[in-house]
Amino acid sequence: MKKLLVNFLIFAYICCIFSYTSHAQTLDEKIGQMIIVGFKGNSINSSGFKKIEKQIKNKEISGVILFSKNIKTKNDLILMIEKLQSLSELPVFISIDNEGGQIQRFDFINFKSAKEISNLSENDARKEYSKMADVLKKIGINFNFAPCVDLAINPNSIIEKKERSYGADTKNVTKYASIMIEEHNKKNIITSIKHFPGHGSASKDTHKGIVDNTNYFDKKELEPYKNLKKYDNLNTVMVSHIFNSDIDENYPASLSEKTINLLKNDIGFKGIIVSDDYDMGAIRKNYTLREIVINSINSGIDIMLFSNNIEKNDSSTAKKIHKIIKEEIKKGNIKEENINNSYKKIIELKRKLK
Repeated sequence: MKKLLVNFLIFAYICCIFSYTSHAQTLDEKIGQMIIVGFKGNSINSSGFKKIEKQIKNKEISGVILFSKNIKTKNDLILMIEKLQSLSELPVFISIDNEGGQIQRFDFINFKSAKEISNLSENDARKEYSKMADVLKKIGINFNFAPCVDLAINPNSIIEKKERSYGADTKNVTKYASIMIEEHNKKNIITSIKHFPGHGSASKDTHKGIVDNTNYFDKKELEPYKNLKKYDNLNTVMVSHIFNSDIDENYPASLSEKTINLLKNDIGFKGIIVSDDYDMGAIRKNYTLREIVINSINSGIDIMLFSNNIEKNDSSTAKKIHKIIKEEIKKGNIKEENINNSYKKIIELKRKLK
């Protein structure tokens, strides 16, 4: 009887995976699962939201990232999310940056910053993050780009100035980051540790332009990623735009195969790898969209993130990306195998959200 039950469960699991992977009948659908974008709408009746509706319906994108501009009221936000989820057979990624402190998009509730959390007991930190995850879950958000595991080793860092770090001690950072991950994962919310390979030693801001951190990077900034690599079930890693010529003399981290290989091979992370926002100054001021897309996919990024905070027509970004990828596959500059590998990983992650 037990053997029959085990065989049945295995069969059901295989069928479930097959049903998900069979959704993608075209290359466009696979590409779409690799793209998360921002948009300008703040209600189901806004023109910006109607544009994003079409992109979800047409399977052009995998999901959206929310900013303050999208949150008019809590109820409007919930209605938008419910509408987007109703348009897709697959779960839609509804993502947000909600670290707490200065990095949160809501005005109807506030959470403590990472620095404030680091002064709490483990039990109190767990309560805070359980509450945060509960709020996100009730709203319908299923992907939080947090926690930040950058080390507070440069007092002039944007990370330290905004209280985004749990401190300079890697064990402490690991402890509190793991609590946040665990409490989110309990509610079936995906997390993303960031900003690989480390932003805490850098004094400049990649939102504004290239940040060369070659002379300041400390190898201990990799420790939290080593310590947290076991969280690859409902956890991802976000790669920064930091430039470090000791790792890659040509490209910043988010466009660098050498940096991604450091994460995959040296550290051993097996989960999904997400780019930081490619619309940030460090990237958009120095690379064309075509260069971004080619290098992103070839480097091993699974999900490309575009906030659309600089585009005049934010509804065009996804279409441009699809066009570029198909053109570059034909030219031999992008391997379709990379698209397929990322797609499989993303579908498996979405399967866990059902």
